[in-house]
Amino acid sequence: MDLTLPRLNALRDSEDEPTTAGVERRYLTRLSGEGVSQIDDANEPSLGVIDSAGSDHVVMSSQDKVIVGYWLVQAVLNVALSRGANKNKLLRGTGIFEDGLQHHSLLSTKQYSSLLVNVQSQARGGDVSFLLGGALVSQWRSSPLNVLKTCENVEQLLFHLTQLQTFRWCSIPLCQFQRFESVNKIMLVPHFTGVSSKQFQFTIEVAFASVVALLKSIANKRIRMSFTFTGSRPKNIADYETHLGLKLSFNSPFNSICIEKDELRHSLEQTVQSIHTIESQFSLKGFSSCSATLTNGKTSIELQNRMPLPDFVRRYVYVSSNTQAANIGLPELAQILDVSVATLKRKLKEYGTSYRALSEEVLRNHALLLLSVHKVSNETAANAMGINDLPNFRRTVKRLTGKTPSELRI
Repeated sequence: MDLTLPRLNALRDSEDEPTTAGVERRYLTRLSGEGVSQIDDANEPSLGVIDSAGSDHVVMSSQDKVIVGYWLVQAVLNVALSRGANKNKLLRGTGIFEDGLQHHSLLSTKQYSSLLVNVQSQARGGDVSFLLGGALVSQWRSSPLNVLKTCENVEQLLFHLTQLQTFRWCSIPLCQFQRFESVNKIMLVPHFTGVSSKQFQFTIEVAFASVVALLKSIANKRIRMSFTFTGSRPKNIADYETHLGLKLSFNSPFNSICIEKDELRHSLEQTVQSIHTIESQFSLKGFSSCSATLTNGKTSIELQNRMPLPDFVRRYVYVSSNTQAANIGLPELAQILDVSVATLKRKLKEYGTSYRALSEEVLRNHALLLLSVHKVSNETAANAMGINDLPNFRRTVKRLTGKTPSELRI
């Protein structure tokens, strides 16, 4: 039986993002005993659009201010202060000043990451991350996310919330989801920007809880989802079950959110409501351009449709390996971004990462997906990963995952 997987339809570049989920790019790899072939809709943009993205559409520095921070900071303060944190200590070292926060205020990924570090160290309770993820629900109706109420169905809502950069900067700014499809379900694999190893699990919990809470609140129903985690079963499992549900798996190959496709077809209830803070004189189409500006009385809120540099690198590596491009190294990427190799290395170091680390993360996840989840043959997996010979493929998989392809298929 053939199995379909998508080419990259997350971490996409910003200038041609579709306005609805139904018009998204579809790059499918057909996996069978005979090999891999690409199914490409001639009416859809080519994967080559990455070549023309340029640095104008990439957030090159972790200090660039692109996050619409007012509602996110308010959610953080509401949770952390209720759990014993001190407001002055929470904001210390972040460059965020409460008296200067306005609806149009923008933060950098470095500022928001620093704020979460302070919350993690100061707020009491093992459920703080989940509460923080859910706290945005109390804010979304007065934030730019309110436009998502006009989505037609759960699929469109999920797509806009997890795939479009404009909404990422309002809700889950440190996380970008890479989306994969099988015949019956959607799998969202998170990638994080500017997150240290000590902060990693905390940020996963925040991101997953945010997706659950926002989907439930905007769709006005609980969306059935399952979750996998690379870590072992936690002591505070009751917090996971309360905020994420009972479908949880631990010691998994990677972290992910899985949703059955049948669940995505449900229509959203279109309700007539008064939006006091943001006037909805726009449609979802307004978010397909490089940026969108919302008007709130005399205040303009600019939503950026730019991708953080680490996510752009991940996308570049994934697309290049899938298309088996001859040149997929650091010099070629620097040329695409019109910067020197030294500058590109320095900018990635700002984010706490490197080209090699990001490349290995992408290839590791791809190998795990092909071998652990879909159990494909070595030949099929090697072809899909752009690796020409099987001995090199086996060595690469062993180096990236610590296991052989056969061990991963068990």
